[in-house]
Amino acid sequence: MSKRSNIIIYLLGIYVVLQFLWWGYQIIDLGSLVDSSYKGSSRRVFMILGEGAVFIMILLAGFWQIQKSIRKEIELSESQNNFMLSVTHELKTPLTSIQLALQTLSSRKLSSDQTQSLVDKAISENDRLKILIDNIIHASSIENKGLTLDKSELDLKVILSQIVKKSNQRLEKSLVNIDCEGSVKLIADKFMIETSIINIIENAIKYGGEHQIDVVVRMKSNRCLISISDQGPGIHENEQSHIFDKFYRIGNEETRMKKGSGLGLYIAKQFIELHNGNIQYQKNKPSGSIFTISIPNGK
Repeated sequence: MSKRSNIIIYLLGIYVVLQFLWWGYQIIDLGSLVDSSYKGSSRRVFMILGEGAVFIMILLAGFWQIQKSIRKEIELSESQNNFMLSVTHELKTPLTSIQLALQTLSSRKLSSDQTQSLVDKAISENDRLKILIDNIIHASSIENKGLTLDKSELDLKVILSQIVKKSNQRLEKSLVNIDCEGSVKLIADKFMIETSIINIIENAIKYGGEHQIDVVVRMKSNRCLISISDQGPGIHENEQSHIFDKFYRIGNEETRMKKGSGLGLYIAKQFIELHNGNIQYQKNKPSGSIFTISIPNGK
């Protein structure tokens, strides 16, 4: 339970004790005055009733605040539990694939093409594992406010080309496309920008199915706009305000079957905001999602 809720409980406890002492005194004193002054007695009755009404309202407000706090604690606990379950699966799957590839390489005589295919598969699974581990470390750093920017001049087109190339190699198809007009220079933290873009693209790959994913880069005034769009099911309106929350995953059964930790978009948002930028979501037409990163070019 939060520190604020504990303070409220203590204050309510003190108030309850004081009220009972005061009421006890007033009732005893009232009994001795009933016969001597009916008017004064009535005034005291109204005073006690007023105090009681205030007490009840404050008590109800305190209970509501406590219930709200407990509900948040339960939701956080459930989110963390779901996170542990999903991360366990996410860690196990690539490790199993890497182990299988290595066992095959060590136990069989394969052609050079077969060997290279298994090596590429193991590297791809290792990259996927690295993304997950990095996201967990980043989330911890964000929580502890241990992040600092290491800015340098970046060529965004080069960075995007490298990210998209790796994604398409892992998917074994050209699913992700880039639309970037010329060289786009940006003063930013290379690691954070790369991580943010990778997380959003991975999210699009996860939920976009076999449909094309478009990465469009444009300059507007002194800001760089990076739009990443997919043609998946999109996000329901009542969940859109939560998609950047830590551990949050969309709550329908189809998307819960997808792999994920609920950290990717949270980390992307935090990294971009450190650059005085923002990420906005909008629905794609006829279906899907569009995430747009807006960040100052730093020049």
